[in-house]
Amino acid sequence: MKKIILFLTGIFLVGSISFSQEDTSYQDLQFQSKKGVPILPETGDIALGINAIPLLNYVGNIMNASAFNTTNFNFVDLNQTIYLKYFLDTRTAVRVKIRIAQNSIINNEYVIKDQLVPDPLDVVEDKYVFSITNIYLNLGYELRSAQPRRAQGFYGGEVTFGYATSSDKYEYGNSITSDFTNPSYIDFGNNVTANGRVTDKDYGNTFALGLRGFIGIEYFFAPKLSLGGEFGWGFAYNTTGKGEENAEIWNGTEIEVSDTKTIGDRTWGIDTDNYFGNIFLLFHF
Repeated sequence: MKKIILFLTGIFLVGSISFSQEDTSYQDLQFQSKKGVPILPETGDIALGINAIPLLNYVGNIMNASAFNTTNFNFVDLNQTIYLKYFLDTRTAVRVKIRIAQNSIINNEYVIKDQLVPDPLDVVEDKYVFSITNIYLNLGYELRSAQPRRAQGFYGGEVTFGYATSSDKYEYGNSITSDFTNPSYIDFGNNVTANGRVTDKDYGNTFALGLRGFIGIEYFFAPKLSLGGEFGWGFAYNTTGKGEENAEIWNGTEIEVSDTKTIGDRTWGIDTDNYFGNIFLLFHF
């Protein structure tokens, strides 16, 4: 009887030691690399997000020389915003998406100078400048599952602010005069109207406001590297102010400048989304 008890006790001790060793190995395997690098994000970590679709396409097509084989960094969403996340602790994080863009396109073209005796070698310059501004800011708060694991669910809310404006400006080398009431100038595609030739056009300022709740999942496949995706539901409101177009024309006795106003508009909506259908890749550091 004593031998049986000792035998069973030995099996129990060996099993306990083995289970303890397997559990420790499991923990090490799950949350630390072989070099002891933490796999999951820690307090103070920052995450940079990119669209993972190009990378996944590259991996999927790596053996067939597909045209889709590209490893270019793409923005997470269609708003061309930089996606950042800061971990307040292992369970909570603040999210920021930001874009500040100002662009101008300048087109210069030569046109023959208006003269009583035209000279094809004597030219002046017409100039078209298109300017656009885009500002986008998104602030969010994220919570994730309490249990540390490679696959982590998360949820939270965010607010979005947006501003956009654009304009056209034209400068003409040939002025409108009594001698040349319809001077030569370049048709840039949107500067000829029934009111004459356009000198400037303001498309109005657009303001956007959004509120969104989200839920998603993220999987850490390597130290501080994760793939994830999310669904959301939210409200969006956009308003565009009045625009203005100025044009000049000869009215028979002098230059007449017209001022045409355009009516602004407003849009709003409530809908679900899947974050533009993107799977995102996050680098934590």
